Amino acid sequence: MATDDAIQRANFAFYQAFLDRDLAAMDRVWALRLPVLCIHPGAAPLAIREQVLASWHDILTNPRSPMLEHRVESILHFGDVALLTCYEWNKAQPDAVLLATNGFALENGVYKMILHHAGPVHHSAVPGPTPPKPRIH
Repeated sequence: MATDDAIQRANFAFYQAFLDRDLAAMDRVWALRLPVLCIHPGAAPLAIREQVLASWHDILTNPRSPMLEHRVESILHFGDVALLTCYEWNKAQPDAVLLATNGFALENGVYKMILHHAGPVHHSAVPGPTPPKPRIH
């Protein structure tokens, strides 16, 4: 049975790998044997692990890649699978908010990512506290 703490740790590891630009950590986040699906904003679905990791290589090695912040909105449990909805935004452009669904499933007793799907959402649709706006002198 899924626990929020274990799911939150797995989700945090994903975002930390992104922030750290850590390809090895990103590799460890994703499931090895379970089916995976990754849909980046505006891109076609990737359902082969090697393609998913290649896409993260391209993102994490791109010097223009955003420094993402995130906020978990909800967690849904389905036995050994959990789905999280998260709001994501670039620190430099907090009005450009994405809504992501991240899926995790138990693989050898550890929650591993099986799904990441992110797409734009209008800033006014973000409930609760919104990302901080950058200060201008």
